[in-house]
Amino acid sequence: MKILILEDEQRNAMRLIRLLNDIDATFVIEGPFTSIKEAVEFFQSRKTTDLILADIRLTDGLSFEALKYAPATVPIIFTTAYDEYAVQAFKFNSFDYLLKPLDVDELEAAINKAIKAGKNYTEENFRQLFDALQKNQFRYRERFLLPYRDGYKTVRVSDINHIETENKNVYLRLNNGTSEVVNVSMEELEQQLNPDCFFRANRQYIINVEHVLFLGNYFGGKLIVHLKGYPKTEIQVSKEKAQRIKEWLDR
Repeated sequence: MKILILEDEQRNAMRLIRLLNDIDATFVIEGPFTSIKEAVEFFQSRKTTDLILADIRLTDGLSFEALKYAPATVPIIFTTAYDEYAVQAFKFNSFDYLLKPLDVDELEAAINKAIKAGKNYTEENFRQLFDALQKNQFRYRERFLLPYRDGYKTVRVSDINHIETENKNVYLRLNNGTSEVVNVSMEELEQQLNPDCFFRANRQYIINVEHVLFLGNYFGGKLIVHLKGYPKTEIQVSKEKAQRIKEWLDR
């Protein structure tokens, strides 16, 4: 099967290629193309592909502009960092999508689903998708408004060292050593916080990339995260998530 990749971030593209090779070493991969110009040239050359994996933003604009030139019958899977609200637009428009960072099992399932279902897109489909995404532009949380004495105070996301759940309460552990309880679940916080800055290490902890001091090896392929300012806190990362946290830190 031939798979075309549209992705302007080299690290994301290399990871995607590795995942595809893990799924099936016989895949023939075209690209990655980083710009609309490169992608349009590919489509206009009449070269064929069986599947397109496309990031939304390329170096010179949105990939939709290039995909208008793609054969209407080729399935498209978008790889996107858009949040769960904006992603409803994909469901509405019948495009498939994967949220970054990509997971190999989800990628394989999406490929199988796309090939089996097949698609037939029109320029109107792309226009509707673009309009829906524009209306649902999402900003990651930047601060928390918390009750304080007879009023409220704010806590900036940048002041969070890590987040911990304990006895069914969720605590923001701050860089100054204090803590604040928030009435938001870990699952909701995982969606609301920028994944470039925050990582769900396990069910109990979300960590801030700026405050990771050391990553230690642990038995069974696991890792232990040590944090700046919290010397007694050791956060265990499973073998399954070990590679993901390394890639998250190494960029």
